[in-house]
Amino acid sequence: MNKNKIALILICSIFLITLLICCENQTSETNNSNEIRYEQTIPGGCNGEMFSGLKSTEAESDTLIFSVYNDTLSMFIGINYICCAPFVSDISISNDSIFAEITDTCNYPEESCYCRCMCYYSWDFLFTGYEGDTYHYKVILNNPQEEEPIVFRQGIMNITSQ
Repeated sequence: MNKNKIALILICSIFLITLLICCENQTSETNNSNEIRYEQTIPGGCNGEMFSGLKSTEAESDTLIFSVYNDTLSMFIGINYICCAPFVSDISISNDSIFAEITDTCNYPEESCYCRCMCYYSWDFLFTGYEGDTYHYKVILNNPQEEEPIVFRQGIMNITSQ
C-alpha cells in the first residue's frame, strides 16, 4: 500500500512540475507581444495594372524606404523591372530580422509573360507594434532568368517613431 502511495505522489509531482513549466513558457510567450507583427502588403506601381499609362523608357531609382507613424512601420520597396511581370511577395520575421522575398512567377521561357518596356513595381509592407527597435533586414528578388536569388538590399534599420 505504501508503494502505491509513493508512486501516486511521484506521478502527481511530475504532473505538477510539467504543468508549471508549461505555464511559465506561455507567460514568456505572452510577454513577447510587443514585437512587430506583419499586417499587410499594399502593391503599387505596375503591380496588377494593364500598363496603359505606366510604361516608361526612363527608369526611376530602385528604392527601399523605411518610415514610421505611431506604432506602424512601413517598408516601401520599389524595383525597376520588365513590364507585365507577375509577382508574389512574402514576409517573414525572426527575432530582430525582417525578410522580404519578391518573386517573379513567370514560367520563362515556356511562358511569355513580359512586355517590351520597363516598369516601376512597388510594395509597401506594413507592420504594427513597432517601438523604435533595431531590425536587420534582407530583401531578396527571385528572377526566373537568374540561377540564384538576387539580394536587392540588406542592412540594419533603426528609426524612431514619430
